[in-house]
Amino acid sequence: MDGGLYEHYTIFSETLENTLREMLGEEVSSSVVIKLANDGSGIGAALLAAAHSQYLEAEV
Repeated sequence: MDGGLYEHYTIFSETLENTLREMLGEEVSSSVVIKLANDGSGIGAALLAAAHSQYLEAEV
């Protein structure tokens, strides 16, 4: 996860983890790892661009 909210406000990260546990259940949520990522926005943009280019190729 990228962002100052997650990095600087521990209540946010704790709430996020608790919410995931409630939504996914204890067994599944125990396999989910949330970590602070540097340049998450750049990585996300690259993944979105790659996915979109595959989508365009599939349309043709």
